[in-house]
Amino acid sequence: MEIRQIEMFVAAAEEQHFSRAAERCNIVQSGLSTAIRALETELGTSLFIRNTRRVELSAAGEVFLPEARRILSALTAARHALSAVKTGVSGRIVVSMVQSLASLLNLPRILQDFSYANPDVEIHVRETRPGDLTSELKRGSVDVAFMPHYGVSHPGLDVQPLLDAKLVVAASLDHELANKRAVSAGDLLQERFVDVSVRWELRKLVDQVFLSHGIRRKSSFEVEDVAVLLEFVERGLGLAMVPEVFIRDMPIKALDVDLGGAPLPNWGLGMYWASQSGTSTMNPAADLFRDSVRRALQL
Repeated sequence: MEIRQIEMFVAAAEEQHFSRAAERCNIVQSGLSTAIRALETELGTSLFIRNTRRVELSAAGEVFLPEARRILSALTAARHALSAVKTGVSGRIVVSMVQSLASLLNLPRILQDFSYANPDVEIHVRETRPGDLTSELKRGSVDVAFMPHYGVSHPGLDVQPLLDAKLVVAASLDHELANKRAVSAGDLLQERFVDVSVRWELRKLVDQVFLSHGIRRKSSFEVEDVAVLLEFVERGLGLAMVPEVFIRDMPIKALDVDLGGAPLPNWGLGMYWASQSGTSTMNPAADLFRDSVRRALQL
């Protein structure tokens, strides 16, 4: 039994005339008659009572007509659902971001706006570490990830840079170096530092900066959360090298550091997703979400 046969049967039942039904189905009358006879043979019963002027449904045809309409209605609904998935207006996306970076991106507002505009898209959000995110993006268990971006290459992933911030050495407002006009490398040698774990890409960048300037700092505190790190700095427990955006609107001072004229590098936040081959997309809903982020951030 073919869908086309069912469509022709419904047309003939509604038109009560094979010629008009054939015209409606854009087929010659003989073709429609042949298709319906094949359908009747498959079902083992006559669906129409035929006469010279018109056709009428048989008892079997009366029973089959509502079922045939339901089949066609279900097919139409399935086509619409698939079309919606292809255009991104329905489906499922998994969004993830690195722990403690949520304050840098108003993700709840972006998700709220996206969900309002696309109520049939199922959204899942979770936090994780960059090392885990890269593998999850490539596996497809995460569709879009927000994580640090500063010259680190991630083969197999595409990235949209979202923001850049210069690195600064941060101190509490009452730290003895807070009001010094120029803080030298020598000034930093005796200071205690608060760092994130070596598992963080930020820690690798900071270690590289100090190493390139020949500074062996005292890493007295190692934490897993940026908020905890900043609280340590605020309470005067140590200095920290962080992106300047981290201390925005906080009672923490960015020191005027002079490391021999070389500027400190920038740290960035990027939106990542798995690279796609060809023109087909792996998840149209995720494509739509990325476009929504770009519009929200005016990129």
